[in-house]
Amino acid sequence: MSSNFAFLATYWPDIAQIGAAAEDYLYSDPNACVYKLGLLGERIALKILNFEGIPFEEGDTQADRLKILKQEGLLPPTVDDLFYSIRKARNDAVHAQLDSVDAALLLLRKAHSLSLWFMGVYGDGLHRDED
Repeated sequence: MSSNFAFLATYWPDIAQIGAAAEDYLYSDPNACVYKLGLLGERIALKILNFEGIPFEEGDTQADRLKILKQEGLLPPTVDDLFYSIRKARNDAVHAQLDSVDAALLLLRKAHSLSLWFMGVYGDGLHRDED
């Protein structure tokens, strides 16, 4: 069965692999699924910062990176909301051991929407491998 994140593999195989791993964990370990989706969100934010040539500190948190992207006007409100949901759920998974398949499935859908937006803005002809 192909991953719903396979479309990312053309430009960002690392992000596609993280999405596929999150899908694999959905039913067996929803907490690990959510953790992987948080990692996916972090990778996307880092790729955007690199692509846009925006400096950031090595020790910046995901919240710091998202604040920078938002200040730069790079995140439409719906995308900012997706990033926030994923970041918040990952924090909850790390600290509170989320065990809800339904919550993980909802987050998978949000991560997929984020990935589609990312591909639409930074993929297909616009991508430059600047990592």
